[in-house]
Amino acid sequence: MQFGRSLSLLVAVTACGGGETSRPDAASDGFDRTALLTHFANDVLLPMQETFAARAAEMPSAIAAHCDALDAGEPGTTLADARAAVEAAIDAWQHADAVLVGPAAMDQKTLRSLIYSWPNLSACEVDRDVVERWNDPASYDVSRVLPNARSLTAIEFLLYPPGTNHNCVTSPPGWDALGANLPRARCRLAHAIAVDVAAQGATLEAAWRADGGNYVGELANAGKSGSSIPSAQAGINLVSDGIFYIDKMVKDMKLGEAAGISVNACDAVQEPCLREVELRYADRATIAIRANLAAVRQVFTGDAPAGEGPGFDDFLITLGHQELADRMLANLDDAIAKADALPDSFLTALQSNYSDVVATHAAVKAFTDDLKSQFLTVLALEIPDDVAADND
Repeated sequence: MQFGRSLSLLVAVTACGGGETSRPDAASDGFDRTALLTHFANDVLLPMQETFAARAAEMPSAIAAHCDALDAGEPGTTLADARAAVEAAIDAWQHADAVLVGPAAMDQKTLRSLIYSWPNLSACEVDRDVVERWNDPASYDVSRVLPNARSLTAIEFLLYPPGTNHNCVTSPPGWDALGANLPRARCRLAHAIAVDVAAQGATLEAAWRADGGNYVGELANAGKSGSSIPSAQAGINLVSDGIFYIDKMVKDMKLGEAAGISVNACDAVQEPCLREVELRYADRATIAIRANLAAVRQVFTGDAPAGEGPGFDDFLITLGHQELADRMLANLDDAIAKADALPDSFLTALQSNYSDVVATHAAVKAFTDDLKSQFLTVLALEIPDDVAADND
């Protein structure tokens, strides 16, 4: 797999980097870029990977317990327990996904897609795999499955199925024969995928840890001997690229497309498009948006559970742009407040609190308008290739 080659290269670079010397950085302006990166790497980003790996590791046993209970005909509370474990993993991932830097962002986000492939999900392919794995468990190999039929998105679909009907144009071979075994078959597939997601989470954490791939050191020491990142400024640009998730994914997709503000799959204009709602089976899009915004705030302010330190606001202030820093933080906090005020059920919000969803979108846009313009200009950062430079 491409990610494996990149991870091996990263380990090799980190281990063998003794002959390199410190490379040029941005002109001296009084701001300690290395201190910023050290805080980001150790206190903000690494803990996100560790938390997700821990939550992902708890999924397989919880789902297996539910599968066993289904086999025994005594499910009890096991479905709720399995769902709680999956929700905890998804919530943890929403923090890491909102600031995607390093191994999960490499190779066109290959590892990210194996952990969480949203918005790509083929419900039909998942249905086909339900049958195939049930009929021949030994032949099912998750590593051969495309990302749109695995990852946390497939697990969510399997544990919160919209019904007993399949999602294909024609019935998958063997579907009708499942009959009353459908819940058991879905559960066993969910467990197999959960085992893989847990393994991907462990791989990601290992790639970050100092005693593994040491991306934490790679980022913290950008521009110094042993790091392949050419300068501290380049390292900061990687983190900046990561938080643009709030523009493309949160503003445009999670809020804009779902509310009919942006072009969407329903051709809906100023009305909901439920097909675009993230996590619509578990109905946790509001929770996801809150986690995304909270993660971006950690990077912008440097205030993280693992410890406080410099953030992008401090960088702006040091360069003489206190007003911009204050405005961006005020707009971000406004977006957070508006997301917090939405119903936990995003589907309910779209139907009964539509104007509040629109207001949340506008608040996020106020932050990203500055993010895509003055923020980049003042800090001499480049916009990510996959983000439009306009202020739509």
